[in-house]
Amino acid sequence: QRAALTGAVSRRRTARARAAPDPDIPCCLIVAVEPARDGSGDIAVRPWLNSVPGHWDPQPGEPATTSLDRLGEAVEQALRQGARLWPVGPAPGSGGHEQPPTYVEFVLPYDLLNHDVAGLRFTLGHGRPLPLGLRYAVHLRSLERMRTDDRLVRRQWQERWRVLRQQGVTVHGWSGDDAQRLDAWQTTLAGESARTAVVLDAPADTPALEALKAAIAEGIALAIWDRRGVFVEERREVVTAVFASVPVAAQIPMAIHRLRRKAVDPAQSPDLLGRHIAFFWDDPTRLVDIHTDDGDLANEEAPA
Repeated sequence: QRAALTGAVSRRRTARARAAPDPDIPCCLIVAVEPARDGSGDIAVRPWLNSVPGHWDPQPGEPATTSLDRLGEAVEQALRQGARLWPVGPAPGSGGHEQPPTYVEFVLPYDLLNHDVAGLRFTLGHGRPLPLGLRYAVHLRSLERMRTDDRLVRRQWQERWRVLRQQGVTVHGWSGDDAQRLDAWQTTLAGESARTAVVLDAPADTPALEALKAAIAEGIALAIWDRRGVFVEERREVVTAVFASVPVAAQIPMAIHRLRRKAVDPAQSPDLLGRHIAFFWDDPTRLVDIHTDDGDLANEEAPA
């Protein structure tokens, strides 16, 4: 199965190299993070770099083993490698329009999806450390789904993404009141393919995490939550306004990036949603070959 998947990835790369540039594909760093699960506290970090905007052809970077507390250092090292490859200036065919920032996408297991990766610090030159989300568009992605060989899961994912791209955002909301009716909540989502996003409480407790797992199983590729916990209604209204501010779904990452940039202004309240928003944006057309046997990932890495 793995050989077949690797062959499929190779064929897709060849086809895309011949295709016209897609303006929705930016320069990108993908960072897969996986805990060793052996009690050591180590995490395996594997980066991929997509260096040509308009085409998806991510190349593996230098893997590392580190700790979650030092994840930012591993990301900074990968970004410096990317900076040597990423072009400067407008992408071909952009017409001089505003270009999306470089994406930094974290492929995480379920239990790390609430980790504040947008708040990881990086340093330029002799300047002060700044949050990653200030300069880059930081997204979350699902490690379990990226890795799956289940054709039904992939088909559901692709179909829900197609509807999102063609018809836009329709939210399936989740709150604490749904904790006792998760089966009914998932059943409703499964029966309504037009629902293309979920907005929910932080998946730091069991009910919210189970809801997020259910949404991912049903193909949802767009999810937003407040990492602090309960996503109160007035902050959910901010998300509604963000969705309404863009004409097409492809512009949502840029809108979230603007929200984060405004929120990190020292003059703004530290309680603004932009400082705490988690943005799950899991595009099934932009995959990396993350298939490994259990335990292989940690064994392959070199120390950071």
